[in-house]
Amino acid sequence: MNYFKGAIPGSDNFIYFKSEVKLYENDVIVLEEKKYFIERIESGLLILQKVGAIVSVSV
Repeated sequence: MNYFKGAIPGSDNFIYFKSEVKLYENDVIVLEEKKYFIERIESGLLILQKVGAIVSVSV
């Protein structure tokens, strides 16, 4: 189990959560029906951007 700490730019609040998989930049996570895009990772801190809608595209 991996534990993560996330932050949203412009907010003083942190999000703490656990995941069964390791997360990387450009991944999208869903927490309580809210979607977040991992913009970058700095010293174990995930910088998140809120996402409105995700469209699946397959090739």
